[in-house]
Amino acid sequence: MKIIQSFWTGNSTDIKSNYGWFSYKYNWLSWILSCHQLVKFHKDVELYTDRFGYDILITKLQLPYTKVHVVLDDLNDYHSDLWAVSKIKVYQMQTEPFLHIDGDVFVWESLNEKFRDAAVLTQNLEITASNYAKMWNEISPELLYMSGEMESYHKRPDNFGCNMGVTGGNDIDFFKEYARISIDFLDKNRKAWSKINCLNFNLFFEQVLFYQYAQKREAKIDFLFSELYNDGYYSGFAEFQDVPDKKYLHLLGAYKKNPAVCKAMEVYVMKNYPQYYSKWAVMINEAEGEQNEIEFLTPEMAAELISMFDHELKSKKFSAEHYLLKRDLYTEGLSGYLKSLLGKKEDFNIALLDGLEQTVSELNDEEVSFLEIKEHNAAPGKYQLDDLDQIALGAIEPGILYSEFIAEMLVHFDYDTQEQQDGILTLLNGLLTSYIVLKIIAIYK
Repeated sequence: MKIIQSFWTGNSTDIKSNYGWFSYKYNWLSWILSCHQLVKFHKDVELYTDRFGYDILITKLQLPYTKVHVVLDDLNDYHSDLWAVSKIKVYQMQTEPFLHIDGDVFVWESLNEKFRDAAVLTQNLEITASNYAKMWNEISPELLYMSGEMESYHKRPDNFGCNMGVTGGNDIDFFKEYARISIDFLDKNRKAWSKINCLNFNLFFEQVLFYQYAQKREAKIDFLFSELYNDGYYSGFAEFQDVPDKKYLHLLGAYKKNPAVCKAMEVYVMKNYPQYYSKWAVMINEAEGEQNEIEFLTPEMAAELISMFDHELKSKKFSAEHYLLKRDLYTEGLSGYLKSLLGKKEDFNIALLDGLEQTVSELNDEEVSFLEIKEHNAAPGKYQLDDLDQIALGAIEPGILYSEFIAEMLVHFDYDTQEQQDGILTLLNGLLTSYIVLKIIAIYK
């Protein structure tokens, strides 16, 4: 079963089109990470794109796809917001079993191994409740044509849809007919495109119609995840700190707009694929002119910077040169190291990092303390401090062993049983994990 991806630029040649991301820069980083993780675990990974997509992803970023098809310029008479049309056209082109993986999906295992026998597969099932109903009520009155499958949904708008971050299977006939019906539904409403929100329309001619067609055909759908999600609101799909224990991330919806999530993705690429990060940096610097200060890296440089930061941590003397870059490289994956040390019950050192500034702001007519966290090539992040944070960070500030930190923190809690103490330990370990992810602290042996 081959792996395929598709990228259609919507007839745009603007490298700064953000495709729903917080910044256009993260869209291109996403493709770097998605492709490399797929190639790492699968033999055949093919890309379907248009000429501008080829120029960016292949010529400039040199992504290691095993085969590239430049065929999507044929879609340029479609509205640029109808991004799902490229996926559906690509399904229609397939003649052998496939899995289509979106460019904002990242894997740390082979999907082929788990789903080689699936006839039809998607990521998960979701309830199309109030949010979908609101969008459909705005779109449906403007439509000129409704397929039989969408008539069924129209009568019961509290039905289901399939999230198609991963889509595919062995039943090629199913996908060809689904694609034909979906494209027909889309084409026959061409005159309505100017009257509707085309971005929202994607959800219906792709996800909802897919589920309705499967029901009509009585086709069994396998799901990557058995959880039923509500109205497109997802949790648990953006935790880079849990990789590689977590094997699948999908930066859908609001995750793309979250600066912290985007930054975590950047740091992961920077550390694990430094040569491709540098290709990206060259491209971004060309687009930005002299306004950008993105670093160029090699694996050797990244290793040296991490080693330098480790030495600085232990000596408690941080050099200002490349400080934020060194910090990011060092702390990527550090929460996994914390988990490992806690599991082995080994003691370790905790250090408060530089690049932090405490500020006070008004929130709901009350003064609230925030920790402003400097970021490399990005706006500072903010973390709201509560009383427990003030105590914890006060204990950590001079540098402290984990065992001493726990002992010092426990005196601030009332508990009578071992079970209650274990609950407090879980809370404190969770707090340390958050501090590592936010780059407030680092740990070392």
